[in-house]
Amino acid sequence: MSRRMRTLLLLDAVFSLAACGGGSSPDTDPNPEPESLKPTFFVASEGTLVSFDVETGTQREGVVQDVSSPSDLQVLEDGTVMLHLTSRDEVLAVDGHTLKERARFSSSSMGGERPTHSYVSPTRDGKRYWLTLNDGRGGKADSSTALFVDVTPGSPTYLQRVGEVRLGVGHHMASFSSTRERVVISNIADCNDVVSVFDYSDVKNIQKVRTFSAGELGFACDLSTPVLPHGCATSKLSGRAYCNLTGPGVILSINVDAPSPSFNLLYTGGKGGGHTVAQRDGSFIYSLQETPREGSSNPAGASCQIGQLALVDAAADSLVGQLPLFYSGPACDSKLEGTDEARAQGSHLVLSRDGKTLFITPSAATDDVSSHVRKELVVDVSRPYVLVQRESIPVGLSTGIHGDALSPDGRSLFVANNVDSTVSEIDTASLTVKRTLTFPVNARTMSLFGTDTGPSEQVGPIP
Repeated sequence: MSRRMRTLLLLDAVFSLAACGGGSSPDTDPNPEPESLKPTFFVASEGTLVSFDVETGTQREGVVQDVSSPSDLQVLEDGTVMLHLTSRDEVLAVDGHTLKERARFSSSSMGGERPTHSYVSPTRDGKRYWLTLNDGRGGKADSSTALFVDVTPGSPTYLQRVGEVRLGVGHHMASFSSTRERVVISNIADCNDVVSVFDYSDVKNIQKVRTFSAGELGFACDLSTPVLPHGCATSKLSGRAYCNLTGPGVILSINVDAPSPSFNLLYTGGKGGGHTVAQRDGSFIYSLQETPREGSSNPAGASCQIGQLALVDAAADSLVGQLPLFYSGPACDSKLEGTDEARAQGSHLVLSRDGKTLFITPSAATDDVSSHVRKELVVDVSRPYVLVQRESIPVGLSTGIHGDALSPDGRSLFVANNVDSTVSEIDTASLTVKRTLTFPVNARTMSLFGTDTGPSEQVGPIP
């Protein structure tokens, strides 16, 4: 008998045994449920994605490689970890239970490049999407796109690209409608397309509903006077989307759900910055601005000031407050000039689960590695129309932009310190650092998930 014939007979015997149940226990589930996952950090650093047990800080088994320029890590309800690999022009999806790749694909099928910010859409008509905003390279409009990935549980196209549309010249930010399949997307370097509204109800044929140019908004727009939209949020109370036009220092208010959306301009006394969030009931909008600040002349800032927080009453659609932000707290009057924290500015807003406290993660200068920050700013927003800055919380040392993440239960805010390679855990009730974790990797972006707690708050959904 030939060797090939003996091999075939042996394989036939193995297959027959398996068919009779001899190959495995009859109680084995071919599609077992994933094991319960304790609260876990997912941390993306340059080169790798790893995870840590939140309680002990110890690293779990498994490493995902080829993680280049990771940004905007978010976790879905089934434990799927999603993030952008900006320099590779890729979207990466990882099983958080096993830390094995579920999918890795190009961030565009239309020539889009540099995926940066991500959003999870509200669930509409039983469908949910991951929105990838490709910022483009070299100011090329044809390399800026918005990609929609299906993240609907149980969908046959889960974790697949299902729609894409071209944008103006990036960098881009977005905010969804609170009632229908519409999204507002800003284009920071485009005078002809400052902000556009898109209808994605037919995700394979996304339609542009309205575009607002700088001229229509009433602004001259060139290299010396750019409009620079940066940071948007939607009020579920008014249904309006608000975007910070950081160049002129104006909040753009858009009635996004109207058949033909129109706008309102809310003029502020500051400029720059941009990150914007909505109060949980939609009553107010909070938006960061870089000026006034120490050393600025128009508008002038006080010593220790690193910008301001603009407050919008969404029901009245009007600006109702502007709170100066001081680096070390409201009593700080020491000059920052001459220190390594002189270029600190408010960068990212995190609203507590109860909606009473606003945490502000500052950034250092992105073009100077000797520029640092060591504080987390805190604003009490518990009383309507009244903003009160509290003492800043000392954290570890960071340069440039550094990450933060609110725990799923809202009890802790984790702040990555990218010079120290540590993470400060802030108790959101006592406003103190209760623990400092040291990781063997330097967190670029991070989020949390546990089977019983669910994921950290996602960017995008409007309840």
